[in-house]
Amino acid sequence: MKQKFSQKHPYFTAVLAGLLCTFMTALGMAFSQIRELDTLDTYLVVTGFLAASVIIGLLIMKKSDSGLVEYGISRGKAGTSKKVVWYLPIFLIELLPVAVYGFQELDSVATTAILLLYTLAVGINEEIYFRGIALKVLKIKGNKKAVIGASVIFGVFHAVNLLNGKNILYIILQVAFAFLVGLVLAEIVCITGSLIGVIAWHTTHDFIAYSTGDALDTKGLIILIVQVVVLAGYSVYLWKAAVKDK
Repeated sequence: MKQKFSQKHPYFTAVLAGLLCTFMTALGMAFSQIRELDTLDTYLVVTGFLAASVIIGLLIMKKSDSGLVEYGISRGKAGTSKKVVWYLPIFLIELLPVAVYGFQELDSVATTAILLLYTLAVGINEEIYFRGIALKVLKIKGNKKAVIGASVIFGVFHAVNLLNGKNILYIILQVAFAFLVGLVLAEIVCITGSLIGVIAWHTTHDFIAYSTGDALDTKGLIILIVQVVVLAGYSVYLWKAAVKDK
């Protein structure tokens, strides 16, 4: 039987999934800049592009031989929430920036609603492509290589902060954070078989990140260090259960 392209070239396919995911976001941002839209209008426009990206991703999943459930579009396997400690570690680290900075950027109900809609779209879009499509196609290489491969791809695509001239320590921590987030979320999906929990976290993280500001002070660095340490410990805890091949 002739192998499909994704089976012959799983890593290249996973990278293409990441490119498609980020392309739609970039397209929405470019359109907003050309039209010189303000921040809230930009969020709404990009949300529209992300919605289109989500639909494309779901169609890719549905057209494959596996079906939506195999990509994590399901409630997940029974009893697996306990195995991932009810997602508590990744949600608890989100309390730190809120406790330190508060919701500085939320000045109205409209701003809050639009930002929540935008971050939900980002969360669904990125999880469908990185923990849905990319992770699934890489599983042909085994769960261990799939988790690591998907995590590296996610980390690389989120290393854009290297280009914006921020503090070198902050950049290193951000790259480490992105890789560890990719690792932990991939592990969770392998264990639970569902994208629902990781979408909920992704939305929460982005909403808090946008609404608490982007401080580069000592407190911000300490928060990021604590988050990286917690994620590293959590990834080690989940590793054995996540990479166990059936």
